[in-house]
Amino acid sequence: MLGKHTLLLGLFALFPFGVAAQSAGNDAVKAAEPPAASAAIVAPTTEERVFDITRDGNKIGTQIVDITRDGDETTVKFKTHIEVEIMFVVVHRFDHIATEIWNGGKFVSYKAFTKENSDVNKLTAVAKGDKIALTVNGEEKDVDGNLVFASFWKPDFVGQKALLHPDTGHELAVEVADLGDDTITLKDGSSVKARHYKISGDIERDLWFDGDNLIRIKLFGSDHSTIVSELTSAKTN
Repeated sequence: MLGKHTLLLGLFALFPFGVAAQSAGNDAVKAAEPPAASAAIVAPTTEERVFDITRDGNKIGTQIVDITRDGDETTVKFKTHIEVEIMFVVVHRFDHIATEIWNGGKFVSYKAFTKENSDVNKLTAVAKGDKIALTVNGEEKDVDGNLVFASFWKPDFVGQKALLHPDTGHELAVEVADLGDDTITLKDGSSVKARHYKISGDIERDLWFDGDNLIRIKLFGSDHSTIVSELTSAKTN
């Protein structure tokens, strides 16, 4: 942190000329000295957040979210793997990797690859003025630049009337309700007070955040099963 400098005007008028000259000479020497080292640059930090995904209480997958902060830039990397087995046979498989970049609080880009069973989606999105340029499986279109992806790594969906699907880029009409604070118990037995949001519309989700950090997501599958993604570990490198 830079120190506070005070300039005392007219000080030399109180001293004999010789003293003032000597001071001026000292100032000249100081001016010739190399400048002091600038403040240390803050190194980037990466927080790894791991979520267990369960279906009716049985683990079916994992999501890893890496959040790297480097100055004004934030890069979020997602990796999700889900396998649903019945009688030791995999009946549903889902893999998703994505990277989302923000700078100075503004969306920069999003890129995702998703494979659900045999279906594949490749998506890129880049901020372009007041629009977002989307490319999904080779097809291009522009959408409203105020939209955010339903990646849910932070509560930027609050107040939105529409979200972008993180796999397909489809625009989803939603309503977001703030249900206030809940005290929830995590798998390790610890309790945490978390803000509860409910999303309804084209997608249905209950989400809990501790500040800006996602703690839990709950939804219902097409077979009416209860699917929960819950934070199990968080560490910063």
